[in-house]
Amino acid sequence: MTPQNILDITREALMLVLWISLPVVVVSTVTGLVVAVLQAVTQVQDQSIGQSIRLIAVMVAIIVTAGWLGGDMVRFAERAFHTLTQLQ
Repeated sequence: MTPQNILDITREALMLVLWISLPVVVVSTVTGLVVAVLQAVTQVQDQSIGQSIRLIAVMVAIIVTAGWLGGDMVRFAERAFHTLTQLQ
C-alpha cells in the first residue's frame, strides 16, 4: 500500500463526511435564521423555542436523507475495502 493510496482514501472519506453533513447543516442554519427573525418580529426571547424547532427540523432532515446518505456511505465502504484488498 503506497502513501498515495492512503491519501486517496482519506481524501475521499473527508469529502464524503462534508457531503453527508451538508443537508443537516443547511437545514439547521436556515431554520435558526427563520426562527430568529420570527422571534425578533414577535419580541419572544425564549431560547428553548428556537432550539426545539431546530432540533425537530434536523431530525426530519436526517430521516428524509438517511437512505441517500446511507447509500453513499455503503458505496464508499465497498470501494475502500475493494481498493484495500486489491493492493495486497
